[in-house]
Amino acid sequence: MRPMKGKIMHKALTLCLLGLAAGGCAEPKFSWFDPEGPRAQAAGIHLRGEAETAATGERRPADIAPQPEETPHLAAVEPRKVVYTGQFKVLTDEVGRAVAETRKLAERLGGYMQRMTGSGIVIRVPAARFDQAVAELEKMGSVTERYVQAQDVTEEYVDLEIRLKSAKALLAKLLGLLEKAKDVKQALEVEKELARVRTEVERLEGQLNRLASRVAYATITVNFIAAPQAPGELKVVLPFWWLRTLGLKELTSFEGRPGLF
Repeated sequence: MRPMKGKIMHKALTLCLLGLAAGGCAEPKFSWFDPEGPRAQAAGIHLRGEAETAATGERRPADIAPQPEETPHLAAVEPRKVVYTGQFKVLTDEVGRAVAETRKLAERLGGYMQRMTGSGIVIRVPAARFDQAVAELEKMGSVTERYVQAQDVTEEYVDLEIRLKSAKALLAKLLGLLEKAKDVKQALEVEKELARVRTEVERLEGQLNRLASRVAYATITVNFIAAPQAPGELKVVLPFWWLRTLGLKELTSFEGRPGLF
């Protein structure tokens, strides 16, 4: 076996030298020392590839499977802040009943009545139910005027949030300075600034809350107008039956115009 092994080594060395002369020594396709031949060599290449990966943390180009193109991550877009308002004038036969039904409509949709007069009403309904409320209002009579607006207030809303956050951060710093004040003069100066910042925080909170309420609940104003009645047949009732013999019935009939009696 040793002479045969020496011949194999000599043959491999000869091939390598010929490869260098041609441009480089190529790696033998099979391991000449593996008694099991090409199958074991194939297994050896696979195992050696995994060992190299575990040792270096890198994968050989031949071992890397083609990967699908990565989809760019899209940042979640914050929903827009929209204020919905509507104003309507509606002709109806019964104004009082229409006003009452509009109030019930607001409560049924999860809203409430904000203001009510004899012939008008202002209701607030959830923004998601705005279209439904408008559709049902238009069934209560003949709409003579219709105005609907959707106002985007996202920038104003975000600006208020940022200003409020900054004001609260300044308030926290001032409270820290008040605790570290060395004398009464410093404490009074810090407390004066604290009062100003607290007022600003309350003002911004109020503005933000009002804007959030306008976004959450749409405002609908409805003015109901009594529809004009069609003129009926004019009837003249004479106080005495014998007046008919004088032709007064014909004299007091003016085809729909008011009579004399």
